[in-house]
Amino acid sequence: MTVDRERSVVFGEAVSQYESARQGYPAQLVTEVLGYAPVGPLLEVGAGTGKATAAFAARGADLTCVEPDPRMAAALTANCPDVRVELGRFEDYVPDRAFALLYSAQAWHWVDRARRWDLAHAALAPSGAVAIFWNRYVVTDPELRAALAAVDDRHGLDSTSLHQNTPLRTEDSGHELARDPRFTDLGHRHYTHTDWYAADRYVDLLRSMSGYRILDPGTREALLREVSALLGDGVDMTLVTDLALARRAR
Repeated sequence: MTVDRERSVVFGEAVSQYESARQGYPAQLVTEVLGYAPVGPLLEVGAGTGKATAAFAARGADLTCVEPDPRMAAALTANCPDVRVELGRFEDYVPDRAFALLYSAQAWHWVDRARRWDLAHAALAPSGAVAIFWNRYVVTDPELRAALAAVDDRHGLDSTSLHQNTPLRTEDSGHELARDPRFTDLGHRHYTHTDWYAADRYVDLLRSMSGYRILDPGTREALLREVSALLGDGVDMTLVTDLALARRAR
């Protein structure tokens, strides 16, 4: 499976929407990941504007962030001025030390699948931990979710539609790690909460997602107008954060 580079660098076109509409990550997740990992420096892969970075930095972490998009990196530096930001792809990053924890929030699927676990292993200290996690945004009302999926389908959006049932990426990572003897102590955790998204914020959430961003602008705006007409004032959301954990075996 190759990485779609066109999609992986479109987020910088929507920094403000990404920052305002995307959720952060549960405090419990941060606590449990830091408790799972040994003490030492942390490496974040694909930090974006700092949605996860801020939570880990607030715990006093010695944190290095790798981010390929200069527009996202600029927002990251503004939001988290005390972390070290390395501009570039993780595939090109050369660690200057061994890390106790490598984590990636909403970004691991952009790393070259053929190399990513080799790179993670090389970046980690012995017994160092890896934590891969994603937020899933689910429209709570199944009838509304189906109507929104039909809008996406009419406008040619593929399986990256927010309104389709998609496999858990943490499970995908877990399957890969289960076949890799260099990693051990595998685990999965899930965190769920609900939220209300005003219609404008929900539309901004779609604008921040790669599948919608790469649509022809005219198609995208027509799709978003139809979405807005269905939403009314807003929408109840179920937010699920999926976490995969592993430890370097040697």
